[in-house]
Amino acid sequence: MLTEQENNPDFVETRGAKNVLLVEDNPLFQQKIHSAVDQSCPGSKVVDCSIGQDAIAYLANSDIQFDLVLVDIGLPDIDGFDVIKAARQHQPEARVIVITAIATEASLLSAIRAGAQGYILKRDYGDAMRQAITDVLQGNFPISPSMARSLFILAGSPTEISKNNKFKLSPREAETLKHISQGYTYAEVAEQMGIALSTVQSNVRIIYRKLETNSQMQAVSKARQAGII
Repeated sequence: MLTEQENNPDFVETRGAKNVLLVEDNPLFQQKIHSAVDQSCPGSKVVDCSIGQDAIAYLANSDIQFDLVLVDIGLPDIDGFDVIKAARQHQPEARVIVITAIATEASLLSAIRAGAQGYILKRDYGDAMRQAITDVLQGNFPISPSMARSLFILAGSPTEISKNNKFKLSPREAETLKHISQGYTYAEVAEQMGIALSTVQSNVRIIYRKLETNSQMQAVSKARQAGII
């Protein structure tokens, strides 16, 4: 007789090895996520992609049926949302979790709309990440506790979410601006995000253009008013 969980059409048996696609460009977090997968599902095969376009090509052409797709939405070439959409299109049986440093309502909404079934912040690695992997394979929808409040904001404030999106900052650009708003230098932002200093500088120029500002103070103020950070 099936248990209640096994009767769930989204249920995947969590015991034993799984096929996992990890889309993450930061080597440090690659290692941490590998460890979480190994502890949750020992012996799993993990395929690493650090570029979003490579992940999309792999999803479209691989003979592997993935059980789990773990996606950073702040990738160096494209937004991780495109990877999520490709996973839903080419590997509809796979469960998809976003693992990111971006803690905004707009990003959470975009991830859900793209088809993600979990949203975990990178600062919650360890037990929380291992539990999230187990939960999503059992048909649940794990989310970092600090993002739970965002679900109520999303449910009750559609106008606010629309305002959040009007400047069309990418997740990487929003993350850059959030770090800057916390007083980090460009070099410190680059270290926090695991990217080159020149990439941070490029992100800032794009942020200024999209927000129609010409200083950090103006950009941060405008983004806060719009609910982006």
